[in-house]
Amino acid sequence: MDIVNQLPLQRYRKVDDLLAFAAIYDDEKREQAYKRLLLRHKKQIQGSVCLEVGCGFGLFSEYLAKLGAKRVYAVEINPTMAAIARERLMPYSQVTVVQSDIRDFLPPEPVQVLVQELYGQMLLDEDLIVLDELRFSPKWVFPNGGRLMAGCSSSRQLCDDVVTPRLLKELDGVLVSGLFDESGLSLELPVLEWRYGKTHLEAIGDITPLDGDVLYLGLQIEHDGRPVCRASVCDNWSYIWTPRCGDHFKLCFKPEMDGCGCTVEFDWV
Repeated sequence: MDIVNQLPLQRYRKVDDLLAFAAIYDDEKREQAYKRLLLRHKKQIQGSVCLEVGCGFGLFSEYLAKLGAKRVYAVEINPTMAAIARERLMPYSQVTVVQSDIRDFLPPEPVQVLVQELYGQMLLDEDLIVLDELRFSPKWVFPNGGRLMAGCSSSRQLCDDVVTPRLLKELDGVLVSGLFDESGLSLELPVLEWRYGKTHLEAIGDITPLDGDVLYLGLQIEHDGRPVCRASVCDNWSYIWTPRCGDHFKLCFKPEMDGCGCTVEFDWV
C-alpha cells in the first residue's frame, strides 16, 4: 500500500505509518509466532504489569490482557493509531492506551513485561535503538534478541527476463529488498547480533565460506537465543539483495536525527 499523491510531510508520515501497520497485520505467520512466544511465557504475564511499545492497533496488548495481565500499557507514538487502539481495546478495563514516544513515557508503576516488535528488515534500521533509552527497566522483554543473517546464491539461478545480469551489475553496492524469489534459500551465517541492553551499530560480515555471486541478508527474531520468526517465512520481512563483490563487507547503522530508526551504510572491504 503506497501513497501516490502529494501530502504535507507531517500528514504523509502519519498516514504512511497507518498503512504500514495495516500491512503488518496481514502477516498471519508473524502474528502467530509472537502469540506462541507470549503463550510460552504465560506464567510471567499472568498478574503482571505489562507494556507493549509501538502497539499500533493494540493486537498484542489485547492478547496480554487475555493471558491474564494485571495491567497493560499500550504505548503508541502515532496519534491516529493510538485512537484506533483505544477504540479497539475499550472492552479491556486493564488496558490503558498511551499516545507517547516511549522515550518520554514513565509508567506510574514498575513494569514486569515489555513486548516489542521494533525490528527492521536489516535488524536495526527501524526502532530497536529506542529500547536503549527507556526511562524504566522491565524485568522481561519479549522478544529480547535477533540476528541479521547472510546467505549467497548464483545469479544464473536467480536472474530472469526482468532482473537480468546487466541490471544486477548496476546494483553494485546497493541493498535492494524483494529483488528475487526467496523460496528455498536459507539464511546461513550470522552478521550482526542484537540482545536487549546490548546494541552494536557496526559489524563486519565474513561470507568467505559461502558460494555464489549474489549476497542476501535477512532478519531472524529470537528470544533467549531461540528463533521466533524470520524473513521470507513471515511476509513482513523480505531478504535484502546485492551483487557479491568480495568476501567481507561492513555495515554501519547511524541513528536518524529524530532518534528513531537508523540509516544503513554498506561497503565491501
